[in-house]
Amino acid sequence: MALHPPAGLAGCGRLTDAAGEPLRPGGGAIVAELIGLAGLRTGARVLDVGCGGGDSLAWLERRGFIGVGVDRDRTSLALAASKSASTLLTADAARLPLPDGEVDAVLAECSLSLMADRRAALAEWRRVLKPGGRLLVADIDWPAPGGDPFRDDVAAAGFDILDEADRSEVLAGFAARFVFQHGSLDALWGGGRPKQGEKPRYRLLIAAPTRSSSP
Repeated sequence: MALHPPAGLAGCGRLTDAAGEPLRPGGGAIVAELIGLAGLRTGARVLDVGCGGGDSLAWLERRGFIGVGVDRDRTSLALAASKSASTLLTADAARLPLPDGEVDAVLAECSLSLMADRRAALAEWRRVLKPGGRLLVADIDWPAPGGDPFRDDVAAAGFDILDEADRSEVLAGFAARFVFQHGSLDALWGGGRPKQGEKPRYRLLIAAPTRSSSP
């Protein structure tokens, strides 16, 4: 499914609030919940797609995981390098410079919704997962009448959905902190701002490569 990423600050990887703290829905608690839902063991190699300033990578390292971060923005990666000892790669999330079956998990925190072609990106993430690996997604999603394109794209890319949760309650606090810093949500969405009346959800999803699928 082809999407047009917003022209605003969404996905820039360096959002902070008025106090200079990283600004992302749910913060580290969302990463902790994803790791718990996926049942990842200490020492697992986790690829953080769209790692931004490296906050999730630092969180993973402190808990004994091996992080690999990828982002297209060199400024974000420089910030990540100041927080994390993880391997950092400058690359397109849909064309990863990694061999097949390289990682135990792919973490996509507020990055899948920004992909120009979600299914192509998901297929690439499946390629780099080891057999039995896990896809961990936390992202903003807008309900679609008569269907669920978010779920459909994950399944079409060769994944079985194992678990999911709605954590939309974290969006209120995120929005309040963003507005306090930037004046309104217009700066977040830019030209991709949702239509008036649309209410986003914040979804968590755990998936595994379908057994019959191959990269």
